[in-house]
Amino acid sequence: MVKRYCIPTEEKAKELIALLSDEIKPTVTEFTHGIAHLGFQNVYKYDEVTEESILVKEGLTYNIDVFWKGEPNEEWLEFEVEPKTPNHKFA
Repeated sequence: MVKRYCIPTEEKAKELIALLSDEIKPTVTEFTHGIAHLGFQNVYKYDEVTEESILVKEGLTYNIDVFWKGEPNEEWLEFEVEPKTPNHKFA
């Protein structure tokens, strides 16, 4: 089952991932088929006149998608959200 999590800081995200693996940035663990780090998802608008991207909205949470092998880890439950649209697929 794939779940999305919005975590207040990158440090807290790393702490939660450390509960799943000894690796710093694992993609597969004993409990997961995959972990996708989406990071802080800022929203930009491209200005054709200046040919620059302009920050419209700053992402306030560090986002992670997890493809769990079984039930999600209880430590993650408070950060679970329902995504409006998926950004990717797990291979």
